[in-house]
Amino acid sequence: MRFDFEVRSSNPPAPLLQAAVLAKPKSVARNVMEGGYTQRHVKSEIHLTKPQGKFKILAKFLLVGLLLLVYPYSSSAYLCGTPHLSNSGQQEEFVRQKPLNRQPTADTRQPNAPALPAAPALPIGAERTFFAPDFRSMQQYTVSAVLRGVGSFCYVFVEEAEWNTQVTAGTVQAIIRAFEAATPANPQQGIYSTLTKFFGAPPDIDGNGRVILLLLNIQDARGADRYTAGFFNPADQKRGLLRNPGFRKFPIRSNEAEMLYIDTQPLNPNSERAHNVIAHEFQHLLNWHHDSREVTWVDEGCAVYASFLCGYSVQEHVTAFEKMPSISLVTWPEGDADTLPHYGAAFLWMLYLHEQYGGIGTLVEIVQNRGTSLTGISGALASRGVLQTIPDLFIEWKLANYLSEYRAVTLSLTPRHWHHSYPSGAQQGQLRNFSAEYIGFRDAEGLTLGFSSSSPASSAVHAIEFHNTGTVDINEIKLSAGNTGSLVLANTAAEVILVPSLQMEAINVSAQSSTYQYSATRGAHITFITAALPNPVHPRYWDIIAESTEPLVGLTPTVTLMLSDGNRTERLYQEAQPMYLITQDLQDNRLYRFSFLLEPEIAPKSVIYQVSLDSRSVGTGSLF
Repeated sequence: MRFDFEVRSSNPPAPLLQAAVLAKPKSVARNVMEGGYTQRHVKSEIHLTKPQGKFKILAKFLLVGLLLLVYPYSSSAYLCGTPHLSNSGQQEEFVRQKPLNRQPTADTRQPNAPALPAAPALPIGAERTFFAPDFRSMQQYTVSAVLRGVGSFCYVFVEEAEWNTQVTAGTVQAIIRAFEAATPANPQQGIYSTLTKFFGAPPDIDGNGRVILLLLNIQDARGADRYTAGFFNPADQKRGLLRNPGFRKFPIRSNEAEMLYIDTQPLNPNSERAHNVIAHEFQHLLNWHHDSREVTWVDEGCAVYASFLCGYSVQEHVTAFEKMPSISLVTWPEGDADTLPHYGAAFLWMLYLHEQYGGIGTLVEIVQNRGTSLTGISGALASRGVLQTIPDLFIEWKLANYLSEYRAVTLSLTPRHWHHSYPSGAQQGQLRNFSAEYIGFRDAEGLTLGFSSSSPASSAVHAIEFHNTGTVDINEIKLSAGNTGSLVLANTAAEVILVPSLQMEAINVSAQSSTYQYSATRGAHITFITAALPNPVHPRYWDIIAESTEPLVGLTPTVTLMLSDGNRTERLYQEAQPMYLITQDLQDNRLYRFSFLLEPEIAPKSVIYQVSLDSRSVGTGSLF
């Protein structure tokens, strides 16, 4: 029995939508079609034709409405599988067909999936076997799927085991509508038109002008709380037998098609989240078309931005970054490490450039620039007339993140540590390249912040001061040639965030790192014990020794020498010379020395010294 279901509407989506429910038992004979596809005998079928007027429903049963059930929204964290298949620009290599030294297994005898014909369009019910990666074993397996929906720009194939369990005709209809007709950002424009309008059309290796959306139960090792929701596989854009380092050197086969893989368990394919994943993965396909060697963090940042552009929620990734804001922008974790904060960081970087430096045109330049990582971004910004360097932009960005200087999102970063009592003692930390840390100080009125870095030329340290008057100031702590610097906070600074960062432009940019130390103290409470000692071997050499009551970080005491004639008349001999640490113990940076040669004509008893810290005298004395 065949049921015809025709829907007509006065406000149709632009593309033609088709979907089918195929309920014929598997025992029914199948007709082999050209190209390896089969057409099932159809027992019940639904056609959605181009609407042309009032609703007209011809149906014998109303059970069709059950197909449009929407399942509860999942709060679990979903991840993209694309980085596992295209790891920072690693490319598959073509493997020449040659005789094997061993008897081939069933897997190696299996041919490549046949290419889709350019015309005519495939019929609903066409079957195809696809090659898909198993993320547990990083080997390929085969997926039997049936064409369940056809749009102007897509084919929707569904894994047979998922049909009428996780995926229904309503699922397919909603997916085609999202891809071709409507998004949350624009009810008159789907994902395909929204993204290709700016980033250009996708490649077309199979010559059919459509993107295959394969709905399947992605095989991964993650649980329901964190899982691979979808991916784009660059191998599908190649021909022949391939090798990819991620597949343990096993040969892999290409589907030779523009394809996106969308999960059905635990991802709810009936939810808007699934449409969000489609937008994300489609941007990967567009990115690959422009620059197949782009690094992961740029690729993923653009993909999350694409979801944002279509109006889908990216809050999950932003929230993850809020909790871990000290991660490196330019690295991507390997294995089972938590990647969610990195999605958030990469997206916020792209969003900042969008909002502050040229809008979507800047993102288009980044996608289309053939340079990779920061080199490509720098070139894209230069083409848009942006004069700031990448390190300068990163410094702007790290401060904007804490101050939530965005129009489209609101941020509330979590500092690494809050200090409430002082002195804090000498604290230490490490920065990966293009990362920042946020360290909080409450009751900060009049505090002295000290800082030192192992990479002063590439480090930047700022203090965001929240005053009890309601104003906010940003002050830079400039580092001296001795790698140290300090800042005395205003007496109105109720709360302060110290923001050190490392932004080193280097060949291997993601491998760089540095260490730092900081301290917070009420500077006026620090006292010193001082003494002047002659050198026992060379009596014309003298040492001024100063020991502080607590370790100093970023604070350097200085020595000023005066000459006295005995009648209270003094003249300057040496001014504000820095003292140097005698000990190198981080927790015991308290003993300092200044050495100098006293000319023969100057009597030691005429020399008066003064030790100062932040322009405050902390010790005086004479050589005798």
